[in-house]
Amino acid sequence: MEERARQLLLLAAVAGVGAAFGALSTAAVFSFLSRAKRREGYVRKLLESNGGAGGPHAERLLGAGSTGPGARLHDSSDLLSDEVVAEQLTRNIQFFGVESQKKVTESFVVVIGLGGVGSHAASMLLRSGVGRLLLVDFDQVSLSSLNRHAVATREDVGTPKAYCLKKHFSLIYPECQIEARVQLYDSSAEDEILSGQPDFVLDCIDNIDTKVSLLAACVRRGLRVLSAMGAGARADPTRIRVADLRESSNDPLSRAVRYRLKKDHGIEGGIPVVFSMEKPKAKLLPFQGSKEEETPSDYQIVPGFRVRIIPVLGTIPAIFGQVMASYVVTQLAQLDFQTEPIVNLDLDHYRVLHHRLLEHEELIYGSAEQVLSYAAVESESNLSQKVLHELHLGPWALYDLREVDLLVWTKGCWPKAKGTPGHTRPVGPSGGEATPFDSDPAVASDCFCDTVMLGMNLNVSPIGLVDAEEVMYIVKELWRGRSARDQNMDTGRKMWRSVNELMLVRWDKSKPAGVSNLILLKFSEADAHESTTLDQIKDEEPEFYAMVSRVLKRAETEFAL
Repeated sequence: MEERARQLLLLAAVAGVGAAFGALSTAAVFSFLSRAKRREGYVRKLLESNGGAGGPHAERLLGAGSTGPGARLHDSSDLLSDEVVAEQLTRNIQFFGVESQKKVTESFVVVIGLGGVGSHAASMLLRSGVGRLLLVDFDQVSLSSLNRHAVATREDVGTPKAYCLKKHFSLIYPECQIEARVQLYDSSAEDEILSGQPDFVLDCIDNIDTKVSLLAACVRRGLRVLSAMGAGARADPTRIRVADLRESSNDPLSRAVRYRLKKDHGIEGGIPVVFSMEKPKAKLLPFQGSKEEETPSDYQIVPGFRVRIIPVLGTIPAIFGQVMASYVVTQLAQLDFQTEPIVNLDLDHYRVLHHRLLEHEELIYGSAEQVLSYAAVESESNLSQKVLHELHLGPWALYDLREVDLLVWTKGCWPKAKGTPGHTRPVGPSGGEATPFDSDPAVASDCFCDTVMLGMNLNVSPIGLVDAEEVMYIVKELWRGRSARDQNMDTGRKMWRSVNELMLVRWDKSKPAGVSNLILLKFSEADAHESTTLDQIKDEEPEFYAMVSRVLKRAETEFAL
């Protein structure tokens, strides 16, 4: 009897376990079918909106990943195998290539601060296919923030910004894994928010204490971080830059962050930031309480956060966010590009550096012919006519005089005719065939001498075949306004002082002074460079040699040399 009772109890237990598993399986199936149904509806709407009614392609899209024994939900490692996702990201795939886009879809990005800047950055990261996002902000959507928020509507006013973004994002790219946290970042939340080894952290916080704490934590943890500086009270979109924190200027928040990071954490740079070179056009609006005894602290949601309002033109925070997203996505895809250097020099500085180059070439190599030609100090058309009349060259409009303003060829050496690939004319001054400027060294030398004499008679001044525009490229784009041996990021007075002692010299003394063979050095460094050889540099300073070679190779590529 007891044995029979034990058997009945065992059967009851098995039945109970089976029922439990059955319930779980049923729930899983319904969940899966529900998602499949949503997917099918989404695809049908997508096809209808694009004028598609059916056919094999439609059936393939409708069937992909939705039903069948092999169907499963995609994680971030295989998002691009989903045909809907692949179609949605097709322009990115065409731009980056499949493998690079896969790196984006497999990435994990943390965005802290979801206001005007952060919401736009997060939105474009999502639309670019980032596979996992952690969105963090303690604040709520306000009616006044709708002028700059990426996705919020009036219905979202009063809801947490993090939840607002997650709601809208799930309609745009439902495959993305989104975690929304209504939380204030501080040192106590560091482990919770920054754990998981994110591929990038976006700092879109407008409170200096929190910003400094976050940036210091990212540096300490070795996390890649991009920080947004002040976007309020500005209107000029052409002044927005991405640079190292040490290079940012004209931005009070940048200065304060630099000071605090150095003072409190010993961090002097190495953090890329988005900032505006425009001086703020407005200040904080004054505090206006409703009662005489009230103070600004009475209105603080969180202690230490500002109460007064910064006037904001909504387009500028949006551009900041777009710039941040573009920078991060290209970094994730490992697309190499050079940010525009922050070099606050005017044309006079480049002219000074150009004249120093001419003087140095004359002093060291005995001649500046390789970098010397002559340009008019008068208007191009008047002087062109005067020179061509003097040389009996005929109508000035036949010749291209813009590359170096004016290049005079004599003794049968003719200007380059507009629209022609060569430098020769069929008939020379004496009736014979004209001689190209560079075809005969002896003729070229005579041409140079006669050109100098003619230039003196016609009041023209020297500029270079490595002209001021190319000097600007070399100094600004290649060497970022700093000595090749001292690539620090100082701005302001330190930079101005350093420019006063810089000059261009040949890297390889056996080659001409061209765009791909000039380096920027201080006077003392230039003297030392002239007394050594490239072989010595390569043996004694291999890292410096490799860096310079890489930079000059870039010039070769960009100038197709």
